Amino acid sequence: MHKHIKKYWLTVSAIFCCMLTSYGQDVIYTSQKSNNDNLYVINSRGQKIAITNHSRKDSSPVISPDGKYIVFTSERVGWWKIWLMTIKDKSFKQLSSSSYAAYSPSWSPDGKLIVYVTTDKGSQEIFTMKPNGEQQVNLTNNKKDDITPSWGKDGKIYYSTKHNEFYQIARMNPDGSEKEIITKDNCNKLMPQLSNNGNTLLYYGDKYNNMEIFSYNLDTKIEKRLTNNPLVDRRARWSFDDKKIVFERGNKGNNHHIYIMDFDGSNAKQLTSSGYNYAPSFVPNSTSFKK
Repeated sequence: MHKHIKKYWLTVSAIFCCMLTSYGQDVIYTSQKSNNDNLYVINSRGQKIAITNHSRKDSSPVISPDGKYIVFTSERVGWWKIWLMTIKDKSFKQLSSSSYAAYSPSWSPDGKLIVYVTTDKGSQEIFTMKPNGEQQVNLTNNKKDDITPSWGKDGKIYYSTKHNEFYQIARMNPDGSEKEIITKDNCNKLMPQLSNNGNTLLYYGDKYNNMEIFSYNLDTKIEKRLTNNPLVDRRARWSFDDKKIVFERGNKGNNHHIYIMDFDGSNAKQLTSSGYNYAPSFVPNSTSFKK
């Protein structure tokens, strides 16, 4: 009798565990409480793990491809700067030191470079640098803003650039050459992210007078609306297998949370339940954070 009961509860526990882990990889993000921003991970069991606990704001974390480092922005020494955290020993290094703001960091696929945005030149421009902060190179140099860069596995840097007063999706080589504007219409398209299979861009935009998440097939040129919600949906990123999308949804106030959904916009699930939460990205399977 006891064996049957034990077997029953093991089966129930296995089913429940499967339900908890059904949304896939762990997610790292920023959570603000009492006007103080810090980095957190929510794992596949729904557990929230604090990564930083600083009196100044930490934000927008992205983990390196090898799973060993976190690049993020912080106000630890004044206005936003780029910082690096070594996950193993929880050590920190400031990478940018200009008096101007630096933000929106993202890794190259091989982890040898970081692309980011700074206002050093007056407008918002895209730079690259090594993970130790050396060899900072300006890739864009024009009077119009270039923002929200990310590195595709095709070797190109995708970003948003001002074109006829609207942000459009563009791409360029890692040295800044062969710049190409991909979209040209009368609405903003922000934070383009190339899928790992290389054929679809993910971004958010205001085509329907509210920030929603879209995909754009580079081969067919077909745009697809993935979200349709009265709240703001933005800062979406692909999972490593392209099957899931993590993003933030809210009103920029007391109702702003991290969500995950399938690649086609279905099965959206809310991952956080309190605080102002934003700037999510997936955690590589090689990285482990303990509760």
